[in-house]
Amino acid sequence: MSTKNIIIIGLILLIVLLGFGFLAVIFSPEITQDQTVTKKNNNDPAAEKKQPESEKQAQPKAESMMILIEFKDTVGLSNFVNEMEQRDIHGLLMVTPEFVQDNCDDIKEVIKHNVEIVGTNVEEPFWDVPYEDQKERILEIKQGIESCTNVPVRIISSRYMASDTTTLKVANELGIPYITARGTTDTKATVYAIENYDTKILSVSNIPIVTFKYGSLCDYSFFERAGEPEDMRAELDRAYQPLSDKEKARYGAYHKVTPVSHTWIGGYLEPWQNMWQDFWDNKKEQIEWVTLDELMAEPDWTLPLWQLPINKNAPYTPEKIRPLIPYEKEEKVQNPCAVQDIGKAGQEQESADTSAVDNKILMFHNGTGPMCLDAMEFVEDINYPVEQVLNDEENFRQRFNEIKNKFEQSQGVSDSFGYYPIIFVNDKAFSGFNEQIKNQILSEIGQ
Repeated sequence: MSTKNIIIIGLILLIVLLGFGFLAVIFSPEITQDQTVTKKNNNDPAAEKKQPESEKQAQPKAESMMILIEFKDTVGLSNFVNEMEQRDIHGLLMVTPEFVQDNCDDIKEVIKHNVEIVGTNVEEPFWDVPYEDQKERILEIKQGIESCTNVPVRIISSRYMASDTTTLKVANELGIPYITARGTTDTKATVYAIENYDTKILSVSNIPIVTFKYGSLCDYSFFERAGEPEDMRAELDRAYQPLSDKEKARYGAYHKVTPVSHTWIGGYLEPWQNMWQDFWDNKKEQIEWVTLDELMAEPDWTLPLWQLPINKNAPYTPEKIRPLIPYEKEEKVQNPCAVQDIGKAGQEQESADTSAVDNKILMFHNGTGPMCLDAMEFVEDINYPVEQVLNDEENFRQRFNEIKNKFEQSQGVSDSFGYYPIIFVNDKAFSGFNEQIKNQILSEIGQ
């Protein structure tokens, strides 16, 4: 082939190729500048953050209930419930029938404020306890609490939130709709339904972080392991981050969280109470506070009995209980809310003329706790008439209110009658007991 022919063939091929390119431009879909930017955004995580807020899908709120635990007195409990009441927060209260009987009037007041009782065996967990023993104790719990409150006990628990398959069987036989279980899905609370059983199981939120593992998501779990309020707040913040697809696949699709407070910590130690208030006030957009029935309505898992996961890890051994600051040295809440004042924040207290309590010391108390015990020892050693009125006496509340209403406020540890013992002498009213109150009383009686 001649050189001339080769050149002609090359020119023809070039013209054909250019023609195809021209047609491709004419007939291809137009890519605008905006579309090009969008494509880049899809591949650029940083660009996603720059999208207008209106284009972002609102994250669903996590369903939550507070779980309160109390077995000492009602000081921190009433203060904690008062703060919850102001924020319309629903809660469960884990108590024994013995505690309810000892504080019946106070408990009946507490459960008026979005709080439901969890009948609890605090002495030992129900793990591996024989059927007859569990049934006897659960009946005792149910009957002991209901005899005070006249409200059915609808959820049962034990130490460490523990239950096992025997607990489930007993509760189902007794018509109790719910039981608790120690956490099985980290900070996510999980509801289990079991085939052929009506009773559902609430597996509570647990702490996944290694330094505080394996406690429930509870202020006590942090406090007893040298934790600070900031440690718990950080874990609470993580707990309310939206569930990832991986977490939903592993733990269940419903985002539920059950924060826990031993209210003698959360309701009485000021740094911990401040943490709770800050958490409640700053997480409102991420939390839907719900009732027990709402929390338990949709199970994450429906399983045969043999497949139910049970967590028995409860490492509360003496060597692991080492608070950073001893309880006695922690700063306490000043002027905690008394039970009868729950929900009355900001309301003016009625004032009355103070009249003297003549010729004796009149002391109202519950016979437990360090302040009451110290006061009981003190009055035994003085040479002065003393009348003690215990909170389990039939006319305790009536007598106490008759005297209290004559005073605008108390002195001592609380100025709002927030702590037992409450001691009246002459024209003074003292709440709580310490060395300063002791000296003031001795001055009043001339000793």
